[in-house]
Amino acid sequence: MKKIVDIHNHYIHEVDDGSRSLDMSMEMLKQAVERGITDIVATPHQLEIDQADSEHARQEKILKHFQIIKDEVNKEKLPVNLYLGGELYFTRYIPEAPKVAYFTYEDKKKYALVEFAMNWKPSQHDKLFYKLLEQDCTPVLAHPERYSFFWEFADEIMRLVRMGVVLQVNGGSLLGFHGIQAQYIADMLIRKNLAVAIASDAHRPHYNNGFNIKIAADMCKNKYPKHDIDSLISDNPWKIVQGEDLLFDDEPAYEFDHSKEFKLWRRYRFKHEIFGIGKRKR
Repeated sequence: MKKIVDIHNHYIHEVDDGSRSLDMSMEMLKQAVERGITDIVATPHQLEIDQADSEHARQEKILKHFQIIKDEVNKEKLPVNLYLGGELYFTRYIPEAPKVAYFTYEDKKKYALVEFAMNWKPSQHDKLFYKLLEQDCTPVLAHPERYSFFWEFADEIMRLVRMGVVLQVNGGSLLGFHGIQAQYIADMLIRKNLAVAIASDAHRPHYNNGFNIKIAADMCKNKYPKHDIDSLISDNPWKIVQGEDLLFDDEPAYEFDHSKEFKLWRRYRFKHEIFGIGKRKR
């Protein structure tokens, strides 16, 4: 059986805006198993206050709750492998990530999941990401499709890709649960071979906020049969967990036509918002 690996979610209870209890964590993991996911990396939010804390006391709580969940998974004999990382809010402390336990995937110091603020553009991002790359630690930019400023910032994101930053899209975005702009951009990043991974960003055991990456991947396989979608939910995320090098062709990043894609997006938005074509019922 081929691995299905989720590298972005919030199933550890009582540490961020994800799971609220051990029972909810177990419900989430049971949902993941039912949907064919074999390997899951918990990525609790690491906000500026957590990054700036020299003692990193919050990590002790995360590790404690992570172990509680692992013990419960073993007790119930759930067929899923659990790992630990973190989702770092973009701040000036980002280059310090390799020095802090589990701020990188499985503490291997090789990949760090980073998210921008949803509604305003970052500054000094290239310099700070470059400092991470200098330490042989690759930034994984979380859900770029969800940033409201994407079209204003698209060329900068492509510049980050050319630097060596890799992009992770959310399954929920591909399925339309984060609005039509996020859906279009996530689809575009898959179509252009710019994304290296699809992840769930699961926060709850709900259909639209749970472990939905296989559902999203199956949809993409039907839509783009010539694309290697399996690599986005299996091979690439597994290499990220293991701290192995990703081998992919970065040439599409140079072919990205901002003006053309933005025009296509405007046409797409007009059809969906004015005519209601393909609009998901809530």
